[in-house]
Amino acid sequence: MPICKNCKEDFPNKININGQDHILTGRKFCIKCSPLGSKNTRSYIVELKENEAFCVRCQQIKNKNEFYIRKDSGKPFSYCVKCQNKVKMLKLEEKLERIVEERGGICQDCSISYPTPVYEFYSKDNTYQLSRAKNMSLEKLKEELKDYIMLCRNCSAIRQWAD
Repeated sequence: MPICKNCKEDFPNKININGQDHILTGRKFCIKCSPLGSKNTRSYIVELKENEAFCVRCQQIKNKNEFYIRKDSGKPFSYCVKCQNKVKMLKLEEKLERIVEERGGICQDCSISYPTPVYEFYSKDNTYQLSRAKNMSLEKLKEELKDYIMLCRNCSAIRQWAD
């Protein structure tokens, strides 16, 4: 007999509901904790204290002050602040890879291809701060970078020094 990961009770391998047999051997939770058809596959956390929340990404119980809080409901988001920042950085890297690929993947001054983190977006006034692009969509980021040229860091430093 399987053991429910939530309530720690045994439950049968097979049950009959309305004349139809249901096999339960592959389930992690009993019918009381996860009803049939609910498609709930995430782990249940039974004992959360009042000031605690569970991060779905890193699978850890953390203090609520390590989460951003929703304005509408006052409940914490699913990911802790650290995990949200990691996800935002991964998405930013993906956006930058697409932009670099669309612009040909080479520095405009030296015409050499480099890995994506080496590139900067330069204009006569300044270098674009990529940290501003964390919460932007790809289209909006492309729009902001249309007046900037793509340079490697070395060529960007040379232009800044020359200016």
